[in-house]
Amino acid sequence: MRIRISQILCLLAASVVAFAQGNSDNVRNLNNRVLQFHSAIQRANAAEAAQIRAQAGAVLAERAAALTALIREDPNAALGLAFAQELLADLATRFPGSASSLEQQGTWTGASDHLIFDDPARQVRRYQVSINAGNSNIEVYSAGDEPHCVSGDSLSATGVRVNNVVAAGSTSVSASAAAGATCSTLGPQNSAVILIQFPGYPLPSTVTPTAVNDIFFANSGKSVNTYWKEASYQQASATGQVFGPYSLDTVYTCDQYSAMRTAAIAAADAEANFTQFTRVFIVFPSPGGCAWAGLGTLGCGTLSSADGNFQASTSWLLATYMGGVDNGVKLATHEGGHNLTLHHSSSRDFAAEAVGPLGMVGTLSEYGDTHSTMGSWNFGHYPAPHKVQIGWLPSSNVTTVETTGSHTILPFENTVLGVQALKVRRGTGGSTWLWLEYRQPIGLYDSTLNTQVHTGALVHMQDSSTGTHTHLVDFTTGTSSFSDAALAAAWTDPYTNVSLAVTGANASGLSVDVGFGALTCNSRVQPAVVITPDNPTVMAGTNYNFSVAVTNYDPLGCGNSTFNLGSLLPSGWTTSFSLASVTLAPGQTLYATMSKSVPAGVTPGTYALDAIASDASHSATGTNNITVIASTCTNVAPTVTLSPSAASLLRGASQNFTLSVKNNDASPCASRTFNLTSLLPSGWTSSLSASSLALAVGATGTATLSKTVPMDAAFTQTTVNGTASDALSTGAANATITVVEPIAVSLATSATSVAARSTVTLTATVTKAGGAPAAGATVTFSITRGSIGTTTKSVVANSSGVATYSYKAQQKGSYTAVSTASLSGATATSNTVTFTAN
Repeated sequence: MRIRISQILCLLAASVVAFAQGNSDNVRNLNNRVLQFHSAIQRANAAEAAQIRAQAGAVLAERAAALTALIREDPNAALGLAFAQELLADLATRFPGSASSLEQQGTWTGASDHLIFDDPARQVRRYQVSINAGNSNIEVYSAGDEPHCVSGDSLSATGVRVNNVVAAGSTSVSASAAAGATCSTLGPQNSAVILIQFPGYPLPSTVTPTAVNDIFFANSGKSVNTYWKEASYQQASATGQVFGPYSLDTVYTCDQYSAMRTAAIAAADAEANFTQFTRVFIVFPSPGGCAWAGLGTLGCGTLSSADGNFQASTSWLLATYMGGVDNGVKLATHEGGHNLTLHHSSSRDFAAEAVGPLGMVGTLSEYGDTHSTMGSWNFGHYPAPHKVQIGWLPSSNVTTVETTGSHTILPFENTVLGVQALKVRRGTGGSTWLWLEYRQPIGLYDSTLNTQVHTGALVHMQDSSTGTHTHLVDFTTGTSSFSDAALAAAWTDPYTNVSLAVTGANASGLSVDVGFGALTCNSRVQPAVVITPDNPTVMAGTNYNFSVAVTNYDPLGCGNSTFNLGSLLPSGWTTSFSLASVTLAPGQTLYATMSKSVPAGVTPGTYALDAIASDASHSATGTNNITVIASTCTNVAPTVTLSPSAASLLRGASQNFTLSVKNNDASPCASRTFNLTSLLPSGWTSSLSASSLALAVGATGTATLSKTVPMDAAFTQTTVNGTASDALSTGAANATITVVEPIAVSLATSATSVAARSTVTLTATVTKAGGAPAAGATVTFSITRGSIGTTTKSVVANSSGVATYSYKAQQKGSYTAVSTASLSGATATSNTVTFTAN
């Protein structure tokens, strides 16, 4: 029974499930509704299709909004729920009015703008990366690490785009030569500090040009200038001028930071030559509802002023935090650190352990480092990895340690030629590093830190999850605070063969022993499972093969581990693996093929799937999605061939051809019956052994086609055709027949009796049907002497159609001779002649 489309539309309208916009379940639900429309429209007539398109338009628009929100919230989940390219193309064809609501797959490239938003409590961090591509400003959200670009770099993002928002599966960066040349992290950092206020929102009374000037440029006491000088070992400083305050004519919200910057620069343009500055700081009163205390660009970008374009970084600072020196310096050196291309100084907590198993992230606190202004509210120096990144700590002052030995680390605050940081490989052959530095109460800033950190080594761990952040780890695990995180005694890594021991600490340096023992296997670690590709499109009733990658993260001292492979989702689907299990050495990755059989009657939708790798101790699950569309038949033309492809015939002769037909349809199409015909050459007698062929999907059938050359056919090449057709499509093939003119050949001998060992000349004359010489004919002479044997010789006839052969009769006896001639497929045999050798 055929269900009416109106019933389907009612069912679709009733299938709405309420989810928060942007939630992955919401996008999955909207995917399923779109796929049901897609299924319905394939069975609809023209009037019904118009109704379906009208209802589908609203759902597709809702899905676009939800997918956009999900990209911003969880780009990896968005990539896993985006439709595949072939389905997007089909949806655009069937719903042309809603094509703009569909995502695009591709690569977008442009100059980047990288912003870091810092909330007042330093608990929640948000970043935004955008690129200017053509006339569009495109937000980029990476499914992996945050793009390692700074403002002004050329960023390429490959992934899925909805409107002007991209979920990037991969990114690549090309550094900007212009920004690098003008925005150096060394030397005077020429800064324009602009004070602005809005109608009804004045600056606090404590935020004056003089007070702000002292926060930034004072040469004594705490200031951005003295912090950068001290932390950079006198290699960088803050110089510049405070402009304003300027009263703008518009209230700019904290979400209108770009427009606010444009207005602030315009207000100060009369007094400031912005081409002389590489840092711009904007201090403004809170208009209410601001979710951040400061906002900074990661590096420099191109800005515009009345004096022309210039390369500069930008920080936006809430005036609420600029009324006193301490908070002002903490906030400005934090946002200024972003401007110098630094990310946050974070912490990683592993409960009762200083560090966890290799590959484990632990509990990450974005602002958890209490010893760097790039972390929580404090005055600490930027950590060693950050100082190396911006060129403040020379590589000659960092020792990379991969073997057992004793080392002395000099105080981090002093300008010295010596080791101020150790970079210790965490375990032989590993890819994780432990950075050790020694803080002392020297100068204005590190002297404010908890005294415990002056007794040992601050340790920052760097691995694949670190990116351009720094990650402080805690070696005083008995307390809940990272303010006493320094390593002040001996420690042995429970997961690798490295050990650290602080053997002495005084004002001149920290003595540290680093050991690399025998590789051990103290504990095994959960593997990782990744399924690719993301969310392919398949038809119900078919199979799809996924690649499953399993990685063993056990310590290098462990032996091989064997993980059994399995899958539970989607429930009820048949799953098979190319390998029942994988055996992996530590650090090794192996791949298996997972085949999913989609049930024939499954409802169109986007289904979650999984792959599980497990042994006796661990079980890890990888997830992805698969989108199922209704089984539909796409009819295509059959393949037709004729064999042989060419023949040469005389008038009145016949030729049989094999006519082969293949049904190229795929499941779930039904069998088709193709009618067979041949209309060429026109007027020739034709016959087919079958008038039609009934073929299942993928099957091939044959029939015999016979062609007879008319007696009045022209002597030329002509085309023979064969076709196979039904109401849906036609396939055809051609062959050729060359109609050849008949020839005749006569044979004569120069003598009928000769002496033995004498020569007899045989002459063959070849003519065409009209008597013209058959020049170029091949003539084969055959001479036989009784039962002794036959001699043959082939000669090409000359322009007169004559071919001669001089034969030497070696022995006495009677000889018989005959000749055959061939030309363009025509053949003839001559008369027989005899001669005797005496």
